[in-house]
Amino acid sequence: MRILSQQLIILALMLTALLIQFQIIWKIESSLLEYSPLAVASLMFIPHGIRAIAVVLGGASALAPIFLAHLIADLAMGLSVTAGVISGVATAVAMAVPLVLINYLSHKPAFSPLALGKTENLSLFRLVIVVGAISSLVNGAIGAVRYSTSPLDLVALKYFIGDMLGVIVVLLLLLAVKRRLMEIGKRLV
Repeated sequence: MRILSQQLIILALMLTALLIQFQIIWKIESSLLEYSPLAVASLMFIPHGIRAIAVVLGGASALAPIFLAHLIADLAMGLSVTAGVISGVATAVAMAVPLVLINYLSHKPAFSPLALGKTENLSLFRLVIVVGAISSLVNGAIGAVRYSTSPLDLVALKYFIGDMLGVIVVLLLLLAVKRRLMEIGKRLV
């Protein structure tokens, strides 16, 4: 039951972040920047910060709600089911790569949460940055293959920059409200 509630929280956070991304951030970007083939990637993709934190804290259990959020968002934007499934799978794969890699290097089961076990001595902040960086590189490579003729071009760079800025912005927001969140947590306990 705990995993299901955790997955529902991740799904709600992801859908909220995607809504903010598509309804606010992309509209600002499109009004400031001329359309180009690079428009498939944002210069600041906030949902990537949520994804990185979810994978660090939840491990493999975060992958299903991440997939589902991207599928729902793509369908809501009018894309086909096939496009939504491809988007969701690509995102889940990009998030699974750092999870498996870091767990392998830590001698832990491949899909266990990174915040537990032998990686617990690393700060969560650093784990989120590393997961965000590795998954954004994978995400950029997948995006470059999907949307352009050359796998190593500006699309991959824009994915990397946008994803990493999303991770940094979300982490900075969490650090800014950390004291308030800790007070709420103490009252709930």
